[in-house]
Amino acid sequence: MDTNAVVKPPSMRLLYALLACSIASIVIAVTMLAVTLTVYRVREPVMTMNSISLKDLGAAGPPGGLALVPSSSPRLTVVADVSVKNPNAASLRYGPTETSVYYGAQRVGEAAGPPGTARARRTVRLNVTVDVAVGALLGDPGFLGDVAAGAVAVTTATRVRGRVAVLGGVVHRRVVLEMNCTATIAIADMSIRNQSCLQRVWLQ
Repeated sequence: MDTNAVVKPPSMRLLYALLACSIASIVIAVTMLAVTLTVYRVREPVMTMNSISLKDLGAAGPPGGLALVPSSSPRLTVVADVSVKNPNAASLRYGPTETSVYYGAQRVGEAAGPPGTARARRTVRLNVTVDVAVGALLGDPGFLGDVAAGAVAVTTATRVRGRVAVLGGVVHRRVVLEMNCTATIAIADMSIRNQSCLQRVWLQ
């Protein structure tokens, strides 16, 4: 073996090739990071209360009385029509929808809707039906006073819990949506008036 052999330095062409590969790797890494932080960033879903309506009011009340307090079936049904918009690049999977109806601080009805999936960048519509036991309110002087005055104020609270996973589950966030609405039931025609809603979103 010739110990006096001279080791030749790498050629400039090889150095340029190695430098080009390094720059390309950096560009790809930066591009992937930018895509992850923009396209695949988990965004807050948006819940909208499209309408609150009444149905299945039961039998008519006494002559000259009020349909809100039927004599033979003291119940009414509140239907909450809710939309959930998913702005993410991945599906939003959610569990049972929880909806409660309140008169003042008293919860007078609750129901759960089925679980489901809001596809990427799509809006899903949910209808939740809540049976309200009017009979439980008949002993409340405030309720009877509101009925006599011609309007009853109620509050609905709808909550949706879900999960968004992107990049094959590498990035995932839990989502809690809550929509609280206040509305007034006009006794004369049993219509919903003066509806206002407030949405809150938690990403965990």
